[in-house]
Amino acid sequence: MRHERTVRKDAITFENGNRAVVVMAPRDASVKEILDALEIASPSAVILLFGGAAGLDQSRKAHLATLFGDGVTPVAAELGALIIDGGTQSGVMAIMGEAVARHPGTCQLLGIAPIGKIAHPEIAGVSAVSDGAALESHHSHFVLVESAEWGGETETMLELTRAFNAPIVAILVNGGAIAADEALQSVRNRWQLLVVEGSGRFADELSAAVHGSQRAKSAKVNEIARSGRVALFHMDDAASILKIKLHRMFRQE
Repeated sequence: MRHERTVRKDAITFENGNRAVVVMAPRDASVKEILDALEIASPSAVILLFGGAAGLDQSRKAHLATLFGDGVTPVAAELGALIIDGGTQSGVMAIMGEAVARHPGTCQLLGIAPIGKIAHPEIAGVSAVSDGAALESHHSHFVLVESAEWGGETETMLELTRAFNAPIVAILVNGGAIAADEALQSVRNRWQLLVVEGSGRFADELSAAVHGSQRAKSAKVNEIARSGRVALFHMDDAASILKIKLHRMFRQE
């Protein structure tokens, strides 16, 4: 007989005073159990954020912060959208957290990560991970999925996103193999995918394939590029243009 473990809910308070809901989800947890524990009001839209910031210099990270703060976050507030990312204090997730903090109370930010890669002193069972990643301190909610590997949370993230039953736009910045898988699953789910050109790595590889300036390096890139679900936004463009593009993409959903 299979022993089914239950979803566990906790709350943590960061040094900045932000209090967040944390849900620990075992492998056999249902989406309904996780959603019931999160207690997030049904959003009118969902913005997924994939990727990283590897190789970006400080000036480009600063511009990315402006794009998130003056582009993504205001759109989320206007639409009543939930933003979902990886939840850790690194790369685009840290930048997204800071952007949301600039607009307190306007939108919720859910981070989803593998529990075996996280360290936080207030969470029983994960603080023992000596080399674990810190959680980003401006998120309102976290789901920590039973997994010891980065990418082990992807399936749960996709299932939760679908379960909100709202228009979805995914944003890809930079990124490696895991972000590539997330982008592929997004277009297979028929979600709009916004690729930030000039941000490096997989985002630039994919944008080049969409432009046709170079042949797709893999079947994965080719499938995404030909899906008809990809829009491009150049990293050097203004946040006002990003807002317009995001609104247009949501209208297409």
